[in-house]
Amino acid sequence: MPTLNVDGVSLYVRERGAGETVLLLHSAGNTGAQWTALGDALGDGFRLLAPDLYDCGATSAWTQDREMGYDDVARLLSSLLQENGPLHLVGHSFGGGVALRLAATHPECVRTLTLMEPGAYQLLQEAGRDDLWLDFQRVMDAFRGAVAEGDPDTAWALFFDAYCSHVGPWRALPEATREAIKKKTPAQLRVYGAQASNPTRLSHIRQLACPTLVIHGQASQAPERAVCELIAAHAPLGRIAEVPQAGHMAPLTHAQAVAEVLRAHIGRRGG
Repeated sequence: MPTLNVDGVSLYVRERGAGETVLLLHSAGNTGAQWTALGDALGDGFRLLAPDLYDCGATSAWTQDREMGYDDVARLLSSLLQENGPLHLVGHSFGGGVALRLAATHPECVRTLTLMEPGAYQLLQEAGRDDLWLDFQRVMDAFRGAVAEGDPDTAWALFFDAYCSHVGPWRALPEATREAIKKKTPAQLRVYGAQASNPTRLSHIRQLACPTLVIHGQASQAPERAVCELIAAHAPLGRIAEVPQAGHMAPLTHAQAVAEVLRAHIGRRGG
């Protein structure tokens, strides 16, 4: 490491520390650097692997002429998982949805699973929570619609209202920051495309053999909270934790609190 060749794709992986291995999968639009503050808060005793996913950081962009799916990203990471497992698997948002796919397909490689508001909104439909599924779908469709109309500013303003309120209003960001984020628009469209075809079902959750911790923010929106509650309720060894005063981006904004919950979960498994 830090760069692996996976079937012609350059996969960039940050590595730090020594001890039990923790594989950290970041949210959409971020990179493995998202986990720096949490790694600092987690402290010594862990070897942290934080890859950049497709379209992010130093990893190759998605170039195939079809929609990217969750399983495509999971396949990109499967050799990293297998070569370093069994390990503790952690995923946030889009990375949480990928972590679920990896845990379902490679259960022998996962000691513990930690999901932070994972991208698994299709579970709401399956559980009959169509109201909350439609809440999520409205955000997704509004983003796509604004982009289709050539208005990425409005698209990202809506996205920030939904997921990044801790940063402040979109229009209050420096122009250079807004321009850098708007360059991520094609990648965010691919993430939404992946969510629309997310194959994870409650039956997969029921088959999880590892201790599973699901974390949500106290101030997070109803769809994200409900997804977490569903997973914690259906995973055989599932439990849920709430981060006070935090929202969807808790791993960045409340890294110390998240690290404490994560450390207790990993330690409980190792106990």
